[in-house]
Amino acid sequence: MVDNRFEEQFASLVAQMPALAGHQAQWSLEFRAEASDFVRLNQGVIRQPGHVKRAQATVRLFEGQRHAARVVALSGDVRQDCLRIADAIAALRQSLPTLVEDPFFSVETAAIRSRRVQKAAGAAPFSGTAAAALASHGQDSAREIVSQIVPCISGLDLVGLLCSGPRARGLANCYGVQHWHEVDGYSFDFSLHYGSGALRGRAAKNSMHGRTWSQEHFEQQLEKLCREHALLAMPSRRAPTGDVRAFLMPAAVESLLGLVAWGGFAASDRMARSSPLQRLVDGQAQLSENVSLHDDVSGSDAAGFNADGFLRTTPLSLVDRGMNTGAICNPRTAREYGIAHTGADHEQPEALQMLEGALSEQDGSRALGTGLFVNRLWYLNWSDRQSARMTGMTRFATWWVEDGKVVGPVDPMRFDDSIYRMLGSSLEGLTRERQLIGDDSTYDERSLRTALVPGLLLSNWRLVS
Repeated sequence: MVDNRFEEQFASLVAQMPALAGHQAQWSLEFRAEASDFVRLNQGVIRQPGHVKRAQATVRLFEGQRHAARVVALSGDVRQDCLRIADAIAALRQSLPTLVEDPFFSVETAAIRSRRVQKAAGAAPFSGTAAAALASHGQDSAREIVSQIVPCISGLDLVGLLCSGPRARGLANCYGVQHWHEVDGYSFDFSLHYGSGALRGRAAKNSMHGRTWSQEHFEQQLEKLCREHALLAMPSRRAPTGDVRAFLMPAAVESLLGLVAWGGFAASDRMARSSPLQRLVDGQAQLSENVSLHDDVSGSDAAGFNADGFLRTTPLSLVDRGMNTGAICNPRTAREYGIAHTGADHEQPEALQMLEGALSEQDGSRALGTGLFVNRLWYLNWSDRQSARMTGMTRFATWWVEDGKVVGPVDPMRFDDSIYRMLGSSLEGLTRERQLIGDDSTYDERSLRTALVPGLLLSNWRLVS
């Protein structure tokens, strides 16, 4: 469940800030917190349960165009945390006059307030060995989820990582801006392996992400994974190099778009003419008219405001029917180039959505006919950034299909192709079904970034090895 104590903690600190900073001081306070359960499974049993509860505040003082910030680890004890913040403010006050003015610095000065809290319904109560294994760790949500997972995977060589629990963001400043964002949810990455013999190293992978756990959905995904795992026992095939027909599942599509998002939609990269989508921006190239992309944080895990207190533009159209329609712009870039900002922080999509098509995902193999069926990709990078050409490897369950039927798994192969082909001239269709894919990175904190994408059918996909 959502931890209301985070919001109380934030509100208490905000109430103390005028006194801590000085009533004439200009300040902002950014709050970031989580109460996360992490459960690692291996060979179908719990190997490592754990719980992390953390909160930190970024305190910033500014005078005109001078500004300085410090990150303060919070204990949850308001008196102690106020002392820590007071120490940080004292250090900032000393350093502030020595800093040069930042011509691109800006903060929200309109007294805008927002609040969004998304809870997750709990699963049914449980007991037994799973409960005992997690009795001293984490919150009820993780224990309830794991108690439903474990009986289903008994005897399977399944590896998985479950992350769950609330994540919170808050922002307040001296101008009366106050935003609060708190979401509960889970992500579960899991894979089935062949751990020995001639098939050692082969695996099929799946992932789930959402607000509330659905046991029915998990059992459906596990059944699908078991079918893919069984197909891995077939003799392997080698796909031909060169152009092949290909069907890419949503997880593979999300990897492609994730690389595109690395500078592709950033206003600063476009103004510097270093964007991988510069030809699209300049009108020298276009994508398929079936491709429409937008960033929509409303209803997603991502917060609707940035670290300077500005509200994000949502939904923000990026590509409409193959044509460029917008960019993601933070306030710094806006001031530097004299353009409008979209309330962003890092000029990357936080909740990228790609519109669906008319193709049924279940008919993907049949529509493919003969070609490569790709579940996932990895090790992606630009091979020619200016031409929007990227390279990467297939991973996990990739199949060679003939006449709509799987004839065998394909060992990892490298592709090298342009976005203007993959989302342009080679694009035959998109699936009706879209998958919500969460960013499972946990560097410093659990990510709030998500993507909602369909699968793709490509008439030509360039394999190089």
